[in-house]
Amino acid sequence: MKKINNSNFELLEDIIKTIDFNYHPNEYQRLEEINKYWEETVGSKISKYSKVYGFSTDNNLTIVCADSFIANELLFNKEKLIEIMNKKTKNMGIKIKDIKFDYKKWEEKNNE
Repeated sequence: MKKINNSNFELLEDIIKTIDFNYHPNEYQRLEEINKYWEETVGSKISKYSKVYGFSTDNNLTIVCADSFIANELLFNKEKLIEIMNKKTKNMGIKIKDIKFDYKKWEEKNNE
């Protein structure tokens, strides 16, 4: 049986330092602020059934919706929603390129 040479192993600590997790400590607060702007934009009736799920590094906003009907209604007004949201998020240094509506993740978001 061949003996394992331990000198080729790297410490896990050293490997973790090289990984970029793209984690921002204020990410939760940033999403909460974007969600506040979303609620202002769509109003209280629609905001009960749609929430901000995430904001990607390529400036795409993902909104989860309670069902496909709401997702489709919002999709029809996507350009106007992007325009209004960009005015509101300008002070955060955020320019939204696109909004994606996902009704399949609604349960996941509401169980957080």
